[in-house]
Amino acid sequence: MYSRKEEILQTIELHHQGLTAAEVAEILQIDRSNASRYLSELYKEEKINKRAGRPVVYEAVSKEQVHADTSTEITFETLVGENASLKVSIQQAKAAILYPPRGLHTIIFGETGTGKSMFAECMYHFAVQSKVLKRDAPFISFNCADYAQNPQLLFGHIFGIRKGAYTGATEDSPGLMAKADGGILFLDEIHRLPPEGQEMLFTFIDKGSYRPLGESAATYEASVQIIGATTESSENFLTTFNRRIPMSITLPNLASRSLDERYEIISLFIKQEANRLGQRIEVEKDAILAFMLYDAEANIGQIKRDLKLVCAKAFLRYRTHGNDNLLIRRKDCPLQVQKGLLKVKELSDRLDQFLEGKGEYLSFDPGEADVVWSQDPERNMQVYSDIEEKMASLKQTGVETIDLEELISQDVEAYFENYVEELTQTPVHKDLIRNNIWQLTNRLYDLAEKELDRKYNKKARFAFALHLQSTLDRIAEGHLIVHPDLNNVRKQLKTEFQVALDLSSLIEEECDVEIPFDEIGFISMFLSIQVEDTETDPMNKVGVVVLMHGRATASSMLETAQELLGTKTGVAMNMTLDTEVKAMYDQLLSYVYDHREELENGLMLLTDMGSLNSFANLIYEETGIRTKAISMASTMIVIEALRMSDAGRSLEDMYQNIQITFESIVKGQFKDSNETKANKKAIVVTCFTGEGVAAKLYQHISSIVDQSKVEIIQMQFIEQETFKKHIDGLLEKYEIKAIAGTVEVDYQNIPFFPAYDIFDPEKLNVLKRIVSEEVSVEAIVDSLEETLVNIKSLPVLIKELQKLVHQVQTQLHLIVEPSVETGLVIHLAFLIESLLKGEGSRVFPNLSEFQKQHRLETDQLRTSLMAIEKKYRVHISDDEIAFLTQVFIENKIEMPQRFTH
Repeated sequence: MYSRKEEILQTIELHHQGLTAAEVAEILQIDRSNASRYLSELYKEEKINKRAGRPVVYEAVSKEQVHADTSTEITFETLVGENASLKVSIQQAKAAILYPPRGLHTIIFGETGTGKSMFAECMYHFAVQSKVLKRDAPFISFNCADYAQNPQLLFGHIFGIRKGAYTGATEDSPGLMAKADGGILFLDEIHRLPPEGQEMLFTFIDKGSYRPLGESAATYEASVQIIGATTESSENFLTTFNRRIPMSITLPNLASRSLDERYEIISLFIKQEANRLGQRIEVEKDAILAFMLYDAEANIGQIKRDLKLVCAKAFLRYRTHGNDNLLIRRKDCPLQVQKGLLKVKELSDRLDQFLEGKGEYLSFDPGEADVVWSQDPERNMQVYSDIEEKMASLKQTGVETIDLEELISQDVEAYFENYVEELTQTPVHKDLIRNNIWQLTNRLYDLAEKELDRKYNKKARFAFALHLQSTLDRIAEGHLIVHPDLNNVRKQLKTEFQVALDLSSLIEEECDVEIPFDEIGFISMFLSIQVEDTETDPMNKVGVVVLMHGRATASSMLETAQELLGTKTGVAMNMTLDTEVKAMYDQLLSYVYDHREELENGLMLLTDMGSLNSFANLIYEETGIRTKAISMASTMIVIEALRMSDAGRSLEDMYQNIQITFESIVKGQFKDSNETKANKKAIVVTCFTGEGVAAKLYQHISSIVDQSKVEIIQMQFIEQETFKKHIDGLLEKYEIKAIAGTVEVDYQNIPFFPAYDIFDPEKLNVLKRIVSEEVSVEAIVDSLEETLVNIKSLPVLIKELQKLVHQVQTQLHLIVEPSVETGLVIHLAFLIESLLKGEGSRVFPNLSEFQKQHRLETDQLRTSLMAIEKKYRVHISDDEIAFLTQVFIENKIEMPQRFTH
């Protein structure tokens, strides 16, 4: 039997002219959002193509296309921390690779042992996968420190040598630049390049040409992307060199990474050794904790070195004593590792459950295919082979087996003294001088007025000061700054761009920061707008609508922001408390239709409450205008949105920027509440290890659920924020009905059951009711199809109503039993049927009083029903809205009392 995705792929292949998501949904009688999701997945898997335009048309790929198997390559997706500590760094790296026309030269900062070399290799594999580079494109790696004492030889290695260039140069020798043509040249320890070498390198970066050592006339061209890595800070480089490396990436050190990530790194290293030996490795619990907590000066490289040492010791004991398994004990660990256990007490609130929930040993079996933080060949058995050889030779001398471990261990430790890896660089910590921002802005604009022969008013200067403060904050946090149209700015604003280069140097000197090349584009645009009291608009703007409850809330907020920025950008819409949600939506819809051409680059909605937040989806579906909504908007958010709109920032860039800058204000509202979830239900059971207590919870819960329909997922919990990110990932595939565990989690309106409640029959019954199977669409349709005759497609309506009932529960932060859900779906179906027949609706007693008491609930429900009303051309009265609200409120399941720690 084919999966739904396979059915969609076959459908696309049968229709050579291509199909839209709506057409696929109609052919297969499935929900359009599900069709879109599967089509997007197929496109990402390169199984189908899509044609630009609206609506998007998907078509089959040519059968001649070849997809190489790259599953064994080290890629960004295999790195520990891909969606956490390394997320921003990976986004920066991908942007550097994809930046047209041939990528951005990049420098990677990081302490020793943070993984710079492997990160550069990941960038190369990403470039090949993205078809930016050919499959056979070269990746050349060179450590500048190897020849740092001989500058001539260093230059010769990189740029090539002409015969006779120096004594001993008896023939022409091509350099690494020639070998890397069409690919990437990775220069590790790039800070060891002397100033002359830096000058030669940035000449190549500027002109794409170079001159070999000893060449006096001819120059050579090459298409090479430079990736440098250093443990030093940017102060050790020439200013001109810094500016020509537009992308700087800082990899986090081990101390700044979460315990989850550290545990995962340790686990992957041990799994690698288990794979090499084809043998299970057992690790004493205290040894794992020691590795998780000790101060590894050389970061991941240090952990790798120390783990290899203890694995070698375990192997030695295994071979000399004939043990059944390799066992790593706490006392096998180096002293600096064992000192990590001194931190257990101070971190007891985070580790107590970890200690209690685990047995004495953790087992790591061979066969795991994980790619780990290591560039060693997968089958590197040198240290274990050395032990075997030494053991064999000693046996021949007649030495007793009991002595072998002590004798050989001396050689093993000597071996590891030479095994330290070069892995990364120090993060550059910049100090921001906030109280000098305004003075610095005035100095910059005074200089700009002289060089450009223009005058800038206070409003122009204020706008730039606000922008500069935001930019410095983002740089300090390591966030990426990308200009949406840098090439056009450089062409259209040549004079301003040259002045912006000078200003950026002053900012760097004053604030001790590196200004990204893309930021110079934004500075150029600020210099081009708001000259004297006029404005020029070098780029199309994203529309901004401030939409708030109250008689003048939106107007007042927008006027304040406009006055501060000296701009007329933005529209205010006030929603008085007696205005219906639908009327407010119609007003916004009318505005969008009247200004379609002006809004071709998108619309940003700034709202105060979640009910208005759903307008973005509806506007996009109805008009095709890309729309993003941000709720709980403050005056500062409005200022930031107007400022970025005036600067020509893209809708996506504005949205991401505000999400980062004002995370504490708008946290949690960026996840799309209308996102379609997979049909599979799930219960998450968790404890600090992901095993111990979680395994017991799993066993108990499995007895009350049908696991063919409800999956029970065991997860580790060490840090709350990381755990929430894991939940976000699961929500893309599952409908999580509940979380049970040892640490309370209040997230995404998912019911939480403390561990001890799972062993209480009454509380366990509540969980059983929550996950009980809801009546299928088919069963509801079978029972209603002869009764409801005015509805064109009953299956489609029932699916829509089920989705609506789930959505309302999320918005109202409550849960009703599956039987009540089914009753609501059937009630709504009959309600729409009666409205289509023109029948009247019931009268809700004391309607105004109920609405006043439950204003937010009725508002949310009214908003959720708008799509149904529009599709079926019916109007659901306030009385019916009140009845439905009452059913949700009065039938919510009372959850178990939560506990605190």
